[in-house]
Amino acid sequence: MVTETSWLVGFEFPTTGGRVTQHYYVVFGTTDPARARDIALERAESPGERAARGGLHADGERADTRRLVSDPLGVRHLAAPCRL
Repeated sequence: MVTETSWLVGFEFPTTGGRVTQHYYVVFGTTDPARARDIALERAESPGERAARGGLHADGERADTRRLVSDPLGVRHLAAPCRL
């Protein structure tokens, strides 16, 4: 039986100092990693999120998409990155 899955999706953004920072988004309600990435990208491109990054756009092709899994005791872990 397939149930809804939680995902952690991260996008890289350059900073003004030339460093790279990542913003992560938790996505619930989909079993498809590509759909989770798309939902997170919609959030990352919202006006408030873009303003917080100085107007920088997210690169959806370079997203770090990982499934959040629970062990038998309910402890949450990140699965290996998904290949999209």
